[in-house]
Amino acid sequence: MNADSTHASPGEAEGSKPSKAQPPTADLLDHEYDGIREYDNPLPGWWKKIFWGSFFFAIGYVFHYHVSGNGVGVKEAYEEEMAVVRAAQAKQALAETVTEAGLGKLMLDGNLMADAKAIFGLRCTPCHGQNAQGAIGPNLTDAYWIHGNGRLMDIFETVSNGVSTKGMPAWKMQLSPAQVRELAAFVGTLRGKNVPGKAPEGTLVASEAH
Repeated sequence: MNADSTHASPGEAEGSKPSKAQPPTADLLDHEYDGIREYDNPLPGWWKKIFWGSFFFAIGYVFHYHVSGNGVGVKEAYEEEMAVVRAAQAKQALAETVTEAGLGKLMLDGNLMADAKAIFGLRCTPCHGQNAQGAIGPNLTDAYWIHGNGRLMDIFETVSNGVSTKGMPAWKMQLSPAQVRELAAFVGTLRGKNVPGKAPEGTLVASEAH
């Protein structure tokens, strides 16, 4: 063996690349469950930032909408928007002539009929019943009519001008023009439902007349 020869380690061999430093291993925690130990791996910084950002945002949200009273909730915003829409409809209604066809179109609008149903529940159920089955006033779901023959224009005239001799108010004095039309159209949707209730009043009208 040559005395001048040296034994170089693999990492020191000529032309070899220095080995990369191994990443530090996470420390093992002291506790153990069923032979399983857990590494102490902290959560990533980005995850912590998102968590704390969400936490403080939630606190601000609750304070703004539920404590300070300054925030406008989804329901309130919707009601405000609908009030604007109704005002525009009322303005338009003043310039339009009420017709059978026009009231018929209102009957097909689900959103307007939902609003009209709410008006009916508030204004009309004391006399006509929760399901329009009749109470003090007549059943609005059968085929008998006291005023007119059940056409939409007949209903509109009754709703709008009222029946003073029967104690029914003229709703045009309390509701907007658009609401009066919507209410008349909603009553039109009740025709033919035949909800059991008050005995028939008025004249039997054939369904074809509707």
